[in-house]
Amino acid sequence: MHTSRLTLGALALVWALTLTACQSGSAESPASDEAAQSGSSTATEDAAPTAGFTLELGDPLGIEGVSPELIAHPEGGYLLLTTGLSQDRVFTSSDGQSFAPDRSLQVPMGSDYSLLQKPDGTWLLYYVSFDGPPAEPGQPMDPQTMKKVVMVSQSPTLSNFGPGVPTGIRQEEPGPAWGVPETYIAPDGSYMMMWVDMPEGERWEVLRTATSSDGLSFTANDGYVITDGYVDPFMLRAEEGDWVLLLSTTPSEQRLPQKIFVARSSDGTTWDIDDTPLLESSDYNYLDPAAVEIGDNEWLVVLTQADKANAISGPHDYVRAILRETPAS
Repeated sequence: MHTSRLTLGALALVWALTLTACQSGSAESPASDEAAQSGSSTATEDAAPTAGFTLELGDPLGIEGVSPELIAHPEGGYLLLTTGLSQDRVFTSSDGQSFAPDRSLQVPMGSDYSLLQKPDGTWLLYYVSFDGPPAEPGQPMDPQTMKKVVMVSQSPTLSNFGPGVPTGIRQEEPGPAWGVPETYIAPDGSYMMMWVDMPEGERWEVLRTATSSDGLSFTANDGYVITDGYVDPFMLRAEEGDWVLLLSTTPSEQRLPQKIFVARSSDGTTWDIDDTPLLESSDYNYLDPAAVEIGDNEWLVVLTQADKANAISGPHDYVRAILRETPAS
């Protein structure tokens, strides 16, 4: 189904699916939450130094949405995949500043798109969908009771993606705080996925990983790589001994506003998260970072912004930024 033909009801359902992906179910007291929250700090929304990185916030893109995916288009310019109520889900840009709808590329209905190219040139499109039919035939799906699953669709070129197949990564029990998968290729050539989960007994969201030999069928790894309510992972770099991850923080009301952090790892499993946020504001939530390299140690970033009081309900709008890596002081 072409995205421009999606019904408003279907799009609203996908939007609800995405907004519940990172919603925390915790009900801790604000005082204890503030004491437990790491990185409450001094970075500004204009340029915040942290572990060798600075982020310069730019202009809004004029597109509403969450969970963006951003890549360099093989034919030049940039490709942006969005999740929102608009019937336009695919956008292109020649300069990374002005994005226009591109209805020539078809993608399956879903949310939280993630694109990956295999060494043989094949493109893999990952996205989140509902796992199974409605409980009763003819009844609408309820995002609060339906389980979610990560799907994958293949295409030999970056063109049309047909309906996907399950990757093996699915939600164990219905509920919020699940999804936003990030896919990447590890230094050993294996395919990796990192996603948000809210396991029973955990106070805040966690990040889990899964591994695949072909990018199609994944096996979840034991344990969690990151805990304490960090969400929306984006793998900026995955090289031998040098992994860099962008993160947001939980949209739980007790820990607003949401901030952007940088994390580093030598093996992709054990992560050190900088104490100082890369981006924060007293008035806005910042979440769902996606980036593409545009020069030496420089990346174009698209992320989501929402008013502090409207972390879940929105409106959510995309803004651009420039990320630079500088020598650590």
